[in-house]
Amino acid sequence: MASQENSEMDCYSVTWYINNFSYCWQKKDEAIVSPKFSMFVPEATKWKLLLYPRGTSDVNSIALFLRREKDCDGAENIDLEYHLETLNADGSILTKRNAKLAFHKGTCGGFPVFLNRNSVLLKSRVRYLPQDILTIRCRIKRLDEKSLEIRQIFARTIINVERRSLLWTVQGFSSLTTNQKKRLLIKSASGKELIKFDLFLTGGQCFEEKINLNIHFIDKRMEFFTLQTFLLEVGGIKVDSGKYENWRELGELATFPLKLSRNKLLADGDLYLPNDVLSLKLELAVSTGFAFEGITKIDFGIISQETTNEMCENWRESNIEEKTIENSCALITDLMSLYNDQNLCDVMLETKTSAFTAHTIILSARSPVFRAMFSADMKEKLNGVVDVSDLDDETVRQLLLFLYSNKLEELKWEDALQLYEAADKYEITSLKDQCSLFLKGNLNLKNACEALIISDLHHDEGLKSTVQDFILRNAEEIFKSEEWEVFSDTNPKLALKTTLRNWTEK
Repeated sequence: MASQENSEMDCYSVTWYINNFSYCWQKKDEAIVSPKFSMFVPEATKWKLLLYPRGTSDVNSIALFLRREKDCDGAENIDLEYHLETLNADGSILTKRNAKLAFHKGTCGGFPVFLNRNSVLLKSRVRYLPQDILTIRCRIKRLDEKSLEIRQIFARTIINVERRSLLWTVQGFSSLTTNQKKRLLIKSASGKELIKFDLFLTGGQCFEEKINLNIHFIDKRMEFFTLQTFLLEVGGIKVDSGKYENWRELGELATFPLKLSRNKLLADGDLYLPNDVLSLKLELAVSTGFAFEGITKIDFGIISQETTNEMCENWRESNIEEKTIENSCALITDLMSLYNDQNLCDVMLETKTSAFTAHTIILSARSPVFRAMFSADMKEKLNGVVDVSDLDDETVRQLLLFLYSNKLEELKWEDALQLYEAADKYEITSLKDQCSLFLKGNLNLKNACEALIISDLHHDEGLKSTVQDFILRNAEEIFKSEEWEVFSDTNPKLALKTTLRNWTEK
């Protein structure tokens, strides 16, 4: 069904996966923003999807919008027909809303009530959130006479979630008084304190004594925290004792009362307090930001009957990748902590204006060039200084961010070009691939020639092929442009090969 609907409308398609959706920390009127994508119409226009997990006006709704960025080229107004959809794991459409709108720069179009939050997270969770992944698709068709280049883009946002499940046994529970506290401290694998729990009583005498948890949030990276508590009966049977959610800005201390009172536990002591021991199972999850945001795949050409199968395969493959990313999140967090705290740094990268401290062991692990540099008795190893004066400060900052976290901040075209060249120089293949993917997805009439020169200079056949195909698809505009005239004068051999590409391939 999904592929049939696709084939009926030649369109630009963006499929966006949001991993660990249940752990979104955004409150009402706060959005998760998709990776930016560009459409050729014929100038490059910049777009994003905005998803509001707790709505824009109603916290029980999930809102979804398509937004045209203010900072973009193209006509002042672009008339579009757009379809916003949620998909199941097999590619079938679960929810579909469509509209037509003239998008001017900075315009948002969409639906404040796109999904019912309760249905997504509870009633129909199996369909909407397989493996806790929400899949959104936006299909776009231009309504005027001008062509819209057909692309299929696959993007992903992964919410970083650190999960813990532990058993807390409180000895001598019956003798606990209102002036006493039992403490539990949770640490990371590196020994860093994360969360502290204090169990204590309130009430007494004429009132039922309540069991409370004080939760101290020590880790400043926390965005959103969920805690599910269970009391364990004899035999290990779990009894729900309450669930708690907390946002970072609510403060560093929160108090949470358990469902069952002390009076109830003492009355059924044989069941709940064998040997006067309270067994409390804690299942907690902490959202600490985004582990990954980016475009993972771009396909060009007409959407075909194979779209559904291809999307399903992409979904399966990315699930495997997601598990790998999730397992590495704790390591990345600790590495970024090491970088941010500037602990044990033993090398400096010097630009013309600044110096950036780093760790030789990290640089060596991520780059064969750095590894060779620090393995031999070269001046960089002896002096603890690497001259990177050919790079600007922003490029070095982004380079180090990637080396420690495998993540990139939102790029602009010039930033991506600089990082691409730095990645090639230091043989950081994964960074070069990400920059190459960005360049492919942000081609336009003005920058295509520049991208072709870069791809040829760095022997990137994948990027080069994509750019040449783009130029030939838009030959009428590009071959008449000033950029092509300058390019063909300075790079005649490459210009000729590009012009004759279709014939030489045949």
